[in-house]
Amino acid sequence: MTRSRLVVLAGCAALATTALVTPAAGADATALGRVYVQANYAGSNGTWVEVCDMERDGNGVYGLFWVNGGSKPTELWDGSGSSGGCGNATYGSVQKFRVCEDVVGLDICSSEARP
Repeated sequence: MTRSRLVVLAGCAALATTALVTPAAGADATALGRVYVQANYAGSNGTWVEVCDMERDGNGVYGLFWVNGGSKPTELWDGSGSSGGCGNATYGSVQKFRVCEDVVGLDICSSEARP
């Protein structure tokens, strides 16, 4: 194989590798962690957090965020419900988080995740 073909093949391999690790257009490159309860979710990139109620079932949705090594979580609700928009805030340093659906009797919560 000639030297020019090797250079072209090496360039194609580098381009293919880049395409595999680069997020698709419109993807949120900062969304490092997300957990779900059915269609509802909470996410964090380590400082910014979001909680979204995606179901029209009358149940509220909130996230629990352990911030700056605290022993108790900070609670954030999606105040608009499923009507649009999400609850979000910026904290110093999120260590772990989960999402919960406020159901009469017993809330349903996801497992904990890290940003």
